[in-house]
Amino acid sequence: MSPQETYTARNTALQQQVTQARNRLQLLGWIRLFCFVGMIICAYRYVADNFAAIWWLPIGILLVVFMYALAKYQKVKDHLQLQQTLQDLNEKELHLQTTNESRFEAGNDFADDQHSFGQDLDVFGPASLYQHINRTGTLMGRQELAGMLQAPLQETAAILDMQAVVKELAPRLEFRQLLTAQAILAGETPADRRELQAWLQMPLDFINKRWLQVISWLSPACLVACIFLYLYTNHYYPATIFLIINWLVLGSQSKKMLVQHRQLDSKEKVLRKFATLLHLIKQEPFRDAALLKARQEEATAADVALIRLARISNAFDQSLNLIVSTFLNSILLYSVHCMFNLEKWKARYQHQVQGWLKIIARMEAWNSLATFAYNHPAYIFPKVADQPVGLQGQEIGHPLIPAAECVTNGISIGHPQQFLIITGSNMSGKSTFLRSVGSNLLLGMCGAPVCAGSFEFTPMRIMTSMRIKDSIARHTSYFQAELLRLQQIVEALKNGEQVFILLDEILKGTNSADKLTGSRQLITHLLQYNCRGMIATHDLELGALEQAYPDLIKNYCFESTIEDDHLYFDYRIREGIAHNKNATFLMQQMGII
Repeated sequence: MSPQETYTARNTALQQQVTQARNRLQLLGWIRLFCFVGMIICAYRYVADNFAAIWWLPIGILLVVFMYALAKYQKVKDHLQLQQTLQDLNEKELHLQTTNESRFEAGNDFADDQHSFGQDLDVFGPASLYQHINRTGTLMGRQELAGMLQAPLQETAAILDMQAVVKELAPRLEFRQLLTAQAILAGETPADRRELQAWLQMPLDFINKRWLQVISWLSPACLVACIFLYLYTNHYYPATIFLIINWLVLGSQSKKMLVQHRQLDSKEKVLRKFATLLHLIKQEPFRDAALLKARQEEATAADVALIRLARISNAFDQSLNLIVSTFLNSILLYSVHCMFNLEKWKARYQHQVQGWLKIIARMEAWNSLATFAYNHPAYIFPKVADQPVGLQGQEIGHPLIPAAECVTNGISIGHPQQFLIITGSNMSGKSTFLRSVGSNLLLGMCGAPVCAGSFEFTPMRIMTSMRIKDSIARHTSYFQAELLRLQQIVEALKNGEQVFILLDEILKGTNSADKLTGSRQLITHLLQYNCRGMIATHDLELGALEQAYPDLIKNYCFESTIEDDHLYFDYRIREGIAHNKNATFLMQQMGII
């Protein structure tokens, strides 16, 4: 089945499961109500029949059924929540398949117009690569995926390892959607990881105090014994002494306990979901990808340990309950024992927690790339080679344009040409093709499939100058901002970096003669460095550089044609320099001139 058919079928099945779960919840709710009313009636009959013991039996049975229904209700409620999240996920996937409009989080907060290519290649924001790829549910997963797109892999071996991960995860639809749904249900907030990290870095104030450990057991034991002594002898002085001792212990440690409670307050839910995510990763039978098996080994004991921490954290939260603080703390030093358990856990696992969370973040990012691969079965995994330096491909299209609308083209850079100069009229497709090549190169270096019939590249740093913006806040004009970007590119080349350069209409902020002279000198200067690239321009005179550097520069163009007062584009790349112009024609058609 196609991805669209699969998502449609899953959506139908999930709708049925959601309906069934709601019906079960309704039934369990009626059972609980019946049991509660039944217990009240039986209790009334017990009193009305002069406390006849026979009524204890139905009260006990109804109580057991009530407790069972209550526990079952919570499980069904959790199941319903998961099914609803999965249904929402499949609805978004189906919407993306049918409209090419993504409803997933767009990563607006990662957009940076100072990034070397992010703004020009539509990496973040509405209708971006990130929005189409992103299937993360936690904040750390979002950050991991953003980091992969901002700084793609530069080593051939690392890219091939990532391709193996994506290939293995792509067909595992059930696992991938469960991972995304459980991550969403974690409901991680910006404060969760920050506060958890702060708690892990706190010193061990309790388990290293031997006297506190002794008194935390001895004083409650003596108090309980004295309470029984009071029941038999009516002497309350011994019990009062040990009660005061407990209060003094609680008072002396209350400040430290409160500080730690602030960091772990209400962390049970997110910790349990993190544990669930690690359990999913641990249980999935991965076969080939070395990176997946390595993450699995790291997660071996993580889920059990985090469940344990979630339980202790929940128990510690109960210390704020009036009953607990009044009775259990006073008699058993409940909060102190919670602190001992927390610090024992921290002493054993504190240096592993960040690694466990990193596993979750990486798996979410890899899961996103695998979903992108699954959603585009026609895309291919590119070949990666260290030598010769360059990029070549056939039927290259933009990954964000629907297949039915996407016009593809072939290109070869570095075999042997170092730079391609692409000329063409307005709206002919020059800029889109530059972004198509750049976006596919970015995807390829992330280990994802690309929109092409064939694609082979050498890992290179991508640097672009296409959508330069001025900045009032930085007191930077458009022309100055463009020069700063070009300066960054040259500095990277001077540092010996291998760079893939995309330039679109450079030096637009100056007069035509100065622009032409500057553009020629810039291209000539770039030829001496270890770089490859494409330059889109309206300056047809730049095409003369091919004659001066026939082994290093090659001309390509996009043409438009005017027939019967209509403008036509075929968006096909050709060798040579563009000849047709359309600006005057378009202004006439629009009544501007």
